[in-house]
Amino acid sequence: MSLRQQQKANTRSKIKTIAKQAFLTQGIEATSTRYLSDKAGIAVGTLFVHFPDKLSLVKDIFFDEMDVALRAAVASQKASSSPIDYLLQMAQVLFDFYDEYAEFTRQVLLDSLAKGGFHTNQMAVISEGIVKRFKQVGVDDKTAGIFAENMIANYWFVLLTGVPKGVLGAAAIDHLKRMNLPFEMSYRNALKAKG
Repeated sequence: MSLRQQQKANTRSKIKTIAKQAFLTQGIEATSTRYLSDKAGIAVGTLFVHFPDKLSLVKDIFFDEMDVALRAAVASQKASSSPIDYLLQMAQVLFDFYDEYAEFTRQVLLDSLAKGGFHTNQMAVISEGIVKRFKQVGVDDKTAGIFAENMIANYWFVLLTGVPKGVLGAAAIDHLKRMNLPFEMSYRNALKAKG
């Protein structure tokens, strides 16, 4: 890496560190780009060279932190063959993260929903994991897909009712578990029939 590239990377990292702290203590809306550039010791224009708008900066910090949370969860997660256990484990990690970064989540989730971004893609991956688990116990492709779609719809419902309040936590996980109980019973019945 050239000296110029290293300086650019250092400036970008400094902006993100300062912004994360400011966003978490002052709030995203209350933190101006002028404040961030002053704290970083750079011109506002330099800030915009690295991040074209405040939402880009919010998203960059959010995804970095989410990556750390998901990697830690994967390392500590127990193997699960049950689709509901799998969904609940993933939801627990995500809901805890969303609660910790509530204001970030509201902004990034709104942008993602409006533009079909990361969260839509993330749910597609989780849906594939659910389908796989149903198929392993003999549920046909079409039914497994319908079950997964409904379980993901339940996830969205719980998420979208909890995010505006800034609280997901244990109550949201319990709600998600209750909503998906019919699918858990279908999984168990298929497991018994196979066994």
